[in-house]
Amino acid sequence: MLEIRPHHILCMRAYQGKGYSEEFSKNMESIIKKIDVYNKNYNKSNNQNLFSLRKRHKKVKIIFSLDSLCGKCPNNIGSNLCSSQERVEQLDKKVSDYFNIKEGIYVYKELEDMVYKNMTEEIFDDICKNCAWYHITNCKDYML
Repeated sequence: MLEIRPHHILCMRAYQGKGYSEEFSKNMESIIKKIDVYNKNYNKSNNQNLFSLRKRHKKVKIIFSLDSLCGKCPNNIGSNLCSSQERVEQLDKKVSDYFNIKEGIYVYKELEDMVYKNMTEEIFDDICKNCAWYHITNCKDYML
């Protein structure tokens, strides 16, 4: 089962093919496709074909530490730590608080609904304004 930290729910939806490294990018794209994350660049659909419907019920485990995406990130310094640990913990806490996401197992589609049915521009800005990608990409267009 894939493990996902809360703020990566946002990152996967806004991902645009840019990454820390080629290895990170390949891993991100693979995970986006495995769980059928709604993403304008990779999985444009919430289409209703049978294959997609099966993936829409894919379960993931929400954790508040290094997850399946972090494994290929150059900021992963091992021992369950990220070189930007404090910042990513704050991102996870904000996502958890705003959308009532706790550690545990979820159907990924339900997580998307919890987040994107309640996302506002103000919430997005509060969560993401200090992220380096916020200024490099146009993430907001992928969220709202």
